[in-house]
Amino acid sequence: MIDGFWIGTVILLVMTCGVVYFRYAGRAIDSNWPLVYYAFVVVHLQMFPEGGVNQLLVLTSILAAMTLRFEFLTGWLVTLIQGIEYVCLVAIAFQLFNIMFIF
Repeated sequence: MIDGFWIGTVILLVMTCGVVYFRYAGRAIDSNWPLVYYAFVVVHLQMFPEGGVNQLLVLTSILAAMTLRFEFLTGWLVTLIQGIEYVCLVAIAFQLFNIMFIF
């Protein structure tokens, strides 16, 4: 059955894939668009707390995105934090996919 929760989850999944593509293809680490995406994720978590998305995973990816905004990060540290964010985003996308098609 299609309801608000399902539509919101679909939109969030598409936005997650968009952020992964934006981060990977654009290589822009100083953009605010991923932070806007994370605001939508937090709203989704607040509206549907039993929705199945792991809150710790979301908070870890938010922390990684906010850490990437610092100007003094270079070299291997940026690569490490980007890797953490990629892993978290893929895990969020996987959880959203499971919510849409498994439940």
